[in-house]
Amino acid sequence: MTNDSSVHHTVPSSLEDGRHHDEQTEIADGAAVDGNIHVGYWDSAADDRSLNQATDRLTDLVAERLAATPGQHLLDVGCGTGRPALRIAQATGARVSGISVSDQDIDLARTRADATSLADRVDFQYADACALPFEAASFDGAWAIESMMHIPDRTIALTEIARTLRPGSTLVITDVLLRSPVTGHSAEIVRQTCRAFQSPSLPEPGELRTALDRAGLQLVVFNDIGEHVRRTYQAFADAFGDVAPSADDPHHEFFNSTRFLPRFGALPQIGYAFLVARRT
Repeated sequence: MTNDSSVHHTVPSSLEDGRHHDEQTEIADGAAVDGNIHVGYWDSAADDRSLNQATDRLTDLVAERLAATPGQHLLDVGCGTGRPALRIAQATGARVSGISVSDQDIDLARTRADATSLADRVDFQYADACALPFEAASFDGAWAIESMMHIPDRTIALTEIARTLRPGSTLVITDVLLRSPVTGHSAEIVRQTCRAFQSPSLPEPGELRTALDRAGLQLVVFNDIGEHVRRTYQAFADAFGDVAPSADDPHHEFFNSTRFLPRFGALPQIGYAFLVARRT
């Protein structure tokens, strides 16, 4: 493997990525994180939060940065099965529109919303982040939790998100980050993880900064919180450790990937970006 910080592989289309998520959603949703299919955040080594509590903690950090108020309209880019959108709507009093390229994600998110008192303020729909079905300046803020890693052209997606934001609005991005180039066995671990999770490549610091700038978004905060989320990878491996699918099971690669997640998470080149940007 060359000194390739992107570790690219075949890039999936949005439709293919959606089908992949459909296959995994029912397995992951509820099995380990009760609807939060993203990393958890622990304040310190002494923090004894469970994985569920830690994933909610990351959502709360996003909500704090959005600083939304009742009546405002927020966009959730890559809404998963809806728990972050519902939690942020509950905490802020804002309306939330979530999008995903997974039909099953949307179905589960709508079911989750219908079971709450928030159905009139939270909606979910199938949409591609690179071609958002919203008018310009529709939203007072937006967030994308672990969505950028699944998008082949992040500049196009960020430009679309910026288009839908009102001037001065905040965008919060959290995502797995490739801090520096990987080679040899480390590159193979990263490549396997990308393939299992249908990521064309992991975002890099320079790439994200450039993409934000080209999209007309002013970077306000760029923090690497990798050490606070690293415990997640072992927790996910433990959650699925007893599952042993056959080689012809359509979920085989996903479950196989959970076994090397701790090795992936332990790589010093793997960080986690927490970005705050503003629509100029």
